[in-house]
Amino acid sequence: MTRITVGNAEIIGLTDTRQGYAAASIYPDAGAQLERFREHLTAGGQLELTFGCFLVRADGQQVLVDTGLGPESNGQLLAELDAAGVRREQIAIVLFTHLHGDHTGWNLDRATGRPLFPNARYLVPRGDWDHYGSAQQVPASFTRDIAPLQALGCLELIEGEKALGPSLVTLPTPGHTPGHTSLLVTSGGQRAAVIGDVVLSTIDVEEPTWFTSFDSDKPLAVRTRVALLDRLEQEGAVIGASHLPSPGLGRLARREERRVWQGIVAPRGAA
Repeated sequence: MTRITVGNAEIIGLTDTRQGYAAASIYPDAGAQLERFREHLTAGGQLELTFGCFLVRADGQQVLVDTGLGPESNGQLLAELDAAGVRREQIAIVLFTHLHGDHTGWNLDRATGRPLFPNARYLVPRGDWDHYGSAQQVPASFTRDIAPLQALGCLELIEGEKALGPSLVTLPTPGHTPGHTSLLVTSGGQRAAVIGDVVLSTIDVEEPTWFTSFDSDKPLAVRTRVALLDRLEQEGAVIGASHLPSPGLGRLARREERRVWQGIVAPRGAA
């Protein structure tokens, strides 16, 4: 759990869990070019991906972005929130960047079926709701984590740019999934963005045009990634990305004319 300030807003990086994936399976077309990124990989050629979430405190409210893999993966999101001094009933909004199951796992109490964040509105990108809800084979995580929210009366579908407060606005960033959505933070002349899976690893920062196996519309994902990274680098924005090294917070920097990820290591602290 690591926190930083952006103007009058605060962003807390929360780690649910970590898992390793073969880099060649994430970048199947990269081939021998992956050798250039040996420093990013384990000895076995794996990328260790963080499964992270972010708490944004701004405009007098607390917004949780994504809810991780959940208890089936020994996720630690609830413990991380406890360590940050955040009570579940304090969260006003749960915003999903998208509806892959590694971002929706801590929505509901498995025993009671009640929302784990009882006072929150759960904001779901309409593009993903329509896509996964009408799929020929509806994902199990959608049935378990998302569909019940509608019956419970706490689900709200969003699309386009939606203001969540004076400092917070959603931004459509499609490609990884049809409705993939990021959150922009503007406060005190400073900027930040929580961008979900627009990038999956630090390799995407340096090679944003590479296709990744997890993107549903690969050409669109590339266009979104290139445009958003260009924008955020120009703005000097703080970035929160779900799968980058814990706590998933950093900025874009230049090293020998290459764009690279520069992770932020902030002091731990109590809320």
